[in-house]
Parts: sequence; structure tokens; C-alpha cells
Amino acid sequence: MNRFLMTLLCSAAVACGGTAMDPSFSTRSASAATAEGRAAALAALLAADAAHTAAIAQLGPVDGVVRAMRGNALYVAADIDIVQGKNDIRATIATAEPDAVHTSLKRTLAGGDVSADGRFGFTFGWLQRTRPASDGTSLTSYGTYVSTWGRDDDAFRVTAYYTRVSLTPHLPTRDGFPLLLGGAGAGGVSRPGSVEQHRRALLQTDAEFAAYSVAHGFSASFPAFSADIAMPFGRNFFFLIGNQEVTDFYAGSPPEEVVDWTPVFAGASESGDLGFTVGKVVDSITNPDGSVDRFYSKYLTLWARQASGSWRFIADGGAASPPPSP
Repeated sequence: MNRFLMTLLCSAAVACGGTAMDPSFSTRSASAATAEGRAAALAALLAADAAHTAAIAQLGPVDGVVRAMRGNALYVAADIDIVQGKNDIRATIATAEPDAVHTSLKRTLAGGDVSADGRFGFTFGWLQRTRPASDGTSLTSYGTYVSTWGRDDDAFRVTAYYTRVSLTPHLPTRDGFPLLLGGAGAGGVSRPGSVEQHRRALLQTDAEFAAYSVAHGFSASFPAFSADIAMPFGRNFFFLIGNQEVTDFYAGSPPEEVVDWTPVFAGASESGDLGFTVGKVVDSITNPDGSVDRFYSKYLTLWARQASGSWRFIADGGAASPPPSP
């Protein structure tokens, strides 16, 4: 809170019959100012997502998508490796969209949240892509997107972008789910510190998450590292509330399957209440003859700090990757 605003609050306290040091008044005022600041930051974040959607509609699925990105942004999509850097992302999308001039990409915002200091946030929603078919008709596909954002001065820029294609429209949402538009948000608890400190803590927590999966199976690891809400995503979004729903959703890991992953990137802001990680996954399945089949993918995970101080995931999605080079 800036010094001028603090002076006004103190003056108001005296004028209303209190004292400038009335602790209850200061607490209420600080809470209100924080809530107002977060509401304004959330509005700015959602406006940035809307501007990104408008740029895609105007400029197309290549230049429109990269326009809002930071120079070192990450791109997570199916059947490619993690791509970093705005120029490399543009080249990657251009390869996947050979007829971009005649392709339209529409987005519908579903939800998001912003950090307590208004410097980090995420948004997510649905896609509808229409492109010409070889017979002269149009082909329509669907999908999802998830963006993480960092605020540079007064402008939000995309720091990581996840997208996945689906052949069918999205599933229904869940009324009252906190991450949807108008919801209460992720409920992350602030613990101010340096961005690098929070980034290291997120990478460490995600590595512990992976180690738990290897030791106990992924069906046990996801409920153990989930917040009270969780939003798995891929070709669709799923909206889970409570540990039992998370347990049921991830149930069924067989003993012959081991899912391990390595977090590679992380981001947060100084308030330390929300963050993300991006990493690489190896899914190993041991066959009856002792041979092992391995499948590769990558992921984007969103995290919220809990009242205990620990990080727990609130959303997680993956996409297939090519096998590593020999």
C-alpha cells in the first residue's frame, strides 16, 4: 500500500472517531484494498486474454497466437517437444498450420485466476478451428487452451501456452467450480519472497510429486499432491472437488506401469500464492515377458500454495511427445 493511501486511511480513521493506530480499522482497510487490487488485476488479466483472442481472430492462428507471448515463452502441444522462444514457437505453429490464411481459430474463455500481487495469472478455455478440406468443404475441430501470464509493467504477456485438439465439442462445465469465470479462484495463500525462491520451491515440489508416483503409483500420487480442487485437462476440462473425486479420477494405475516425470521450467510471482511448472514425462509399462514399453509426453501443471505453506496442484494436463533421439 503506498504512503499516500495510508495517510488517507489514517485520516479517515480519526475523522470517524477512531485513532490513526486503530488496528481493527487498519486490518479491514488493508483487506479491502487487497481485494480491490486483486479484482482489478483479475479484470486486467481477463482483458488480456480477450485481446489475445481478438488478435488470433484478426491475424490468424500463427501470428495471432504468438503476438501476446513473451520472448522466452513456452509452447506445449501434442506430438512435438516443448518449444521455448517466440520465434521458434511461430515456426512450429506455422508448420502445423500450412494453410493459416484460410484457417480460423475461435476461442471461448472459461476461467482463470490471478496472484495476490497481480503479477502472475492463468486463463483457460475452448477452441474451435475451421479449415478448408480437400473436397472444398470445411473441417471443424475443437480443443482446449491454457495460458499462464506474467505482468510486465502494466501489460500481461503469455509465459506458457498449452493447446490440445479434440474432434468433439467440450463437455459441460460444473456450476460453482472455483476456477471458472465468476468463481472464488484457487484460494492460494501468499508467502512473499523472490520469484527465484518460489520457482525453486515449485520445481522441488514437482520433483517430489514425481518421486511419489514412482514409489507408490500415479493413482496414489495425484490425490496426495492435489489441492481441494483439481482441474485435469487435455482434450477437455474436468472439474473435481474434494480428495475423493480426485482419487476416483486417477484410480486404476496397474503395478506394471510406472509414470515418472522431470520438471524443467517453473514460474510464479513474488506473492508466492500461484505458480506453474512444465516438464517431461516417461510412462513405462513392463510386459509379461520382461520387455518395457515407454511412452513420452510433456505437461503443464498449475499450483496454489496452501495454508500449511505447501504447494499443491490445482490443474494438470499433458500431451504426447516424440521419443528422444537415440
